[in-house]
Amino acid sequence: MSKDYHELDEKYNQEDPRAFRKERKRIQAKDRSKYKKTDQEKRKNESTVINGKRGRVLGISKVSIDVDIAGQVTSCNLKGSLKKEKTNQKNLITVGDYVLIDERGQIAHIEERFSYLARAANLDRRKQQLIAANIDQVLITASYQAPTLKPSLLDRYIIAAQKGNMQPIIVINKIDLCKDKTLIDELCKIYKQANIPLLTVSALTKEGITDLKKIMRKKTSVFSGQSGVGKTSLINEVTGRKDKIGPIIQKTQKGAHTTTSATLIPLDKTGFCVDTPGIKSFGLWDISSNDLSNYFYDLLEFAPLCKFMNCTHIHEPDCAVKKAVEEGKLSKIRYESYLNIHEGYE
Repeated sequence: MSKDYHELDEKYNQEDPRAFRKERKRIQAKDRSKYKKTDQEKRKNESTVINGKRGRVLGISKVSIDVDIAGQVTSCNLKGSLKKEKTNQKNLITVGDYVLIDERGQIAHIEERFSYLARAANLDRRKQQLIAANIDQVLITASYQAPTLKPSLLDRYIIAAQKGNMQPIIVINKIDLCKDKTLIDELCKIYKQANIPLLTVSALTKEGITDLKKIMRKKTSVFSGQSGVGKTSLINEVTGRKDKIGPIIQKTQKGAHTTTSATLIPLDKTGFCVDTPGIKSFGLWDISSNDLSNYFYDLLEFAPLCKFMNCTHIHEPDCAVKKAVEEGKLSKIRYESYLNIHEGYE
């Protein structure tokens, strides 16, 4: 024990035990002459992580995590100390994460993400479910039919992509089934004004596949959307893979799940793409009902003209947004999408 502790002991220990404990903590915080055993272990672990091998998560299963380390795929597990951390995340690690592996082959550190795609977990909406990380763009995949195109689902993905610092790109598959392009043309007009690319493709006839390959070149892209929209079919066309494709269930016109977990797939050294499991619903994470309108650029154009500053554009009188819809100045499709998403907060 240092001289400071002896002097402190004489002055405070008998006279004022509470003041003694307070002053002892202050001196301990400054004293680095002798580390505690726990501090030494912590620094040893930190040193191991710094000197560890860096890799990228390719896939996650119930038993292991596949990590690409300098071109070699290695099966790893999360270090126990990471699992103990209390967070609001349903999953601590996701496909696309950059990690450091210690000498035991365990993932000891997850690097800070520069982008991510996430949604509210299905069972516990208070938790965030990560879908992919460190991605350049989200290929929001829908189909014209089987299952039916849902504009509000497109907008949910767009909001999640923008919040996660990624470029949203809409890919409408099965365009060969489209006989009337009125809806497609209106969506193209809406998203062109928002600088969001929209591609129409067909995995069956190969229409638009060349454009899809071009937009994916030298990028890391994540395909995400409902089951049955043809994400895996499109990835097979782009990559030359032959992954299993699920049938459409005739009764519901919805796809059967074939992709059960997200996977990072290399694209001939020009980029990566991620195939993700299909979803039935996509709850927005950490976006309040008050923030929602900020993601609808077209509503924002008219919102300042509303009678009330905090107008929700739903039930208030003299709402400029509702008036714009009635007059055809604002897309009814976008307004109904806004209502659909807002309804989830009520």
